Amino acid sequence: MKNFYALLHHEIRLQARQKTEWASLLLFFVIVIVLMPFALGPEPEILRRLAPGLIWLAALLMSLLSLDRLFVQDARDGTLDEMLISPLALETIVVAKILAQILVMIAVLVVMAFPAALLLGMEARVLPVLILTFALGVPVLALLGGIAGSVTVALHRNPALLTLLLIPFYIPVLIFAVSACDAAAVGGSAAQPLLFLTALIALILPPSPFIIAAALRHGQG
Repeated sequence: MKNFYALLHHEIRLQARQKTEWASLLLFFVIVIVLMPFALGPEPEILRRLAPGLIWLAALLMSLLSLDRLFVQDARDGTLDEMLISPLALETIVVAKILAQILVMIAVLVVMAFPAALLLGMEARVLPVLILTFALGVPVLALLGGIAGSVTVALHRNPALLTLLLIPFYIPVLIFAVSACDAAAVGGSAAQPLLFLTALIALILPPSPFIIAAALRHGQG
């Protein structure tokens, strides 16, 4: 367990050091949030109603752009070869890498959610639910991205295929997350869509490390 926590701490530090890449992702998030009102019009009521969906759409696109760093970049720079010969189980390394990605991305999105919500006029009571949807939805995005990234490495295909592979699987996360925020906006219960997000995590989490590890071994075998 100590080895896992040490590896997780190392991965988080590596993520934090990639300031330029995270800055570009943040800039992309800001551009999406700033430009959307121009496309939808200046009506405050429309922006307020669509704010959770717009924020989640920006988060989803930012997530897609960050996936290249998970395993595709590791395959390019030789890190994947070191992972395969490490004394730690490859599944353990996979969990640490994805968990580090999840934690950093949630932290970034939570920080950005406040100015984005203010800019779009989102009601304050929706913000806690939005943050909770990040906590439940981002792990699903990262796990799906890890699977797609490992398959892309195994097939030796262009990483741009990640986007095409993932968009259909990302849509349910977007739907449930926005549904939870919409329910909170009208004073209703957001429990049902949040439970659906939790169910997605429970469904995808157990097999994901083994699928990813098997695909990585096959890709480098």
